[in-house]
Parts: sequence; structure tokens; C-alpha cells
Amino acid sequence: MTQSDLAEGICTQAMISRIEKRKVRPSRELMEKLAERLEVSLHYFYGEDSIESRYSKTTQLSKLVRQHLERREYDSVSYLIDSNEELIQQAIGEDRLFFEWVKGLLFDYRDGDNDKALNYLIRLEKEMKNGELRVEIIDSIGNQYLKKEEYDLAEQYYHKGFDMFSEWMNHEKKAKLMLNYSICLARQDKYGECLSIVFQGLDLVVEQKTLFLLGDFLYYKGYCLEKLEQKEDALIAYKQAWTIFDIQQNEKFTVSMQLTIDRLGKELIQ
Repeated sequence: MTQSDLAEGICTQAMISRIEKRKVRPSRELMEKLAERLEVSLHYFYGEDSIESRYSKTTQLSKLVRQHLERREYDSVSYLIDSNEELIQQAIGEDRLFFEWVKGLLFDYRDGDNDKALNYLIRLEKEMKNGELRVEIIDSIGNQYLKKEEYDLAEQYYHKGFDMFSEWMNHEKKAKLMLNYSICLARQDKYGECLSIVFQGLDLVVEQKTLFLLGDFLYYKGYCLEKLEQKEDALIAYKQAWTIFDIQQNEKFTVSMQLTIDRLGKELIQ
């Protein structure tokens, strides 16, 4: 490919010449276009050990780890962390803190050491500036206390994370914390308070036009209403939750929800 062929529709031939002779530092946008024309990745230009290459690899690894975390595939998360140890050691800023957070989660979900995970995450949270990752870490600390059935402490952390919400934050991360907060309140028989958080969670996911956790929020809406003796409204919420789980093809929750609907339906007839 000639310089003219490479430059066509992207930049001038003179610019290509200057780039080749290292007389100019091109923009990332320009290099992406040239990489697409040459059918290569940006790594081709920057080299495997460059900051640009490491940043790209770290971003890809973070996304992959998150995907496995979402599916609760902790063995896969552990493998990814262990097999990319050198890359992770080079991470800086929020990337470094993200991998530190994952390390703390693995102390519990892989090693079964709840106390170690809790202490580690509490120390890590103190290093954090306000932002989405800090909210996720706070949510994780709440989850660890919830697992230990130390509900007062769990509630304190969920409330702390809830108070840190900002409009620009990712709605899925906010929804996760709100659902866990609801579960914590429900386990303490605080059904009125639980409903308040549930309704806010429902408003959030409906506003975003997403099914993410919609079924879970509807279930806890029904659960709280049933405990408050509003069984007819509870049955409606349970049926709505069943519909969402069915759309998502979540067989486990669909079956469980159907049993709940059948039980409550019989109680209302009697």
C-alpha cells in the first residue's frame, strides 16, 4: 500500500510521511482510522509494552471480569486475575482500585473467608474518592454484613451508598445497591421502609426502560405488601414479577414465583 493509498479520505500523503519519519505525534482518532485501513489493531503502532497497549488490555480485562462477576462465575474471575497478575500490577488509578475490589470479593466468594473480605473492603473504601466504584465497594461491604446477618451494620452501609447517588451514575449499579438495601430491610421486618426503597428502585429501572432487576423489585414489592396484609395487591405484584422472569427465561425464579402465586391465591379464596 502506498502512502497515497493509506492517506486517501483520511489525511494528506504528507501527514503519512511525517508520521513515518516520527516528525509528528498523530491523534488517537487519526491512528484509529489508519489502523482500520490497514486492518490492524492500535497495538501494531504502539507496541505490546506501550502505555496505550496496557491501557487497552486493562480495559478489556476489566470488562471481562465484570461479565463473570455479573454471572457469579467466581472461578473464572479468579482465573482471569491470577493469569493477568503482571498486567494488573501495572494498573494505576481507578483501574488499580477496581482490581483491588475484585481481590476483596474473592476472599469471600472463592476462599470462603468472610471476615478477611470484610476487613479488606472496609480498608479499601477508606482510600476511595466519591464515585461509582466507591458505591460498589460500599454495596459489597453491606452484602458481607448481610451475609453475617449483622443487619444494622449492613443497613448503615447501604444507606451510606444510597446517600452518595448522583444523576450521572450508572443506573444498574444504583439498582443493585437499592435491591440489596431492600433485602436487608425486609429481613429486619421493616416492610414499610423496604417498600419505600423498592418503589424508588422500580421508578429507576422503569425510567431507564430496562428489565434489569425489575422482576426482583416487583417480587419484594409483593413480599412486603403480603407481610403488611395487603394480599390482593401483593398477588398482582407477584404476577408481574412472574411475567418479567418468564420474559427473561429465568426458569428458577419463574417456578418459585408460580408456587408463591398459587399459595397466595388459595389463601385469598379461603
